[in-house]
Amino acid sequence: MQSVEKFRAFLRVKSLRVTPVREAIVKAVVTRKGHFHIDELVRDLRGKGVDASRATVYRSLPLLVEAGLVQPTIVSGNGHYYETAVGHEHHDHLVCSECDKVVEFQFEAFEILQREVAAKYGFELTSHFHELIGVCPECQGRQAHEN
Repeated sequence: MQSVEKFRAFLRVKSLRVTPVREAIVKAVVTRKGHFHIDELVRDLRGKGVDASRATVYRSLPLLVEAGLVQPTIVSGNGHYYETAVGHEHHDHLVCSECDKVVEFQFEAFEILQREVAAKYGFELTSHFHELIGVCPECQGRQAHEN
């Protein structure tokens, strides 16, 4: 698996240990679909017989982010979520503040605007994410019926 080998090389450069648990975390992350919370990842690993503590997973995720295998997402609202960056095009998110529904979208105008803003202030962009928080149509409908 390319992702595991990429992570091994990354850890070697950082002079960090390659452990079976770290490798299991990489495999579990790159095969996941959608957004996930750390607790969901821990449950997945334990379900596969991997003895991975929440602390170990917490410490490993920043390494996976730095290695380019995972990206943080949905940092507002009810906690920190992640998603695999492997084979996943860049996108942004609409997040419902009522039901936590997430809609992924791509909008080139945002990409152009952020490059212009960064250039105006002399920044070299290395990464970014956008989250637009609102109320989805289903929750709006429920709210209308309650009023």
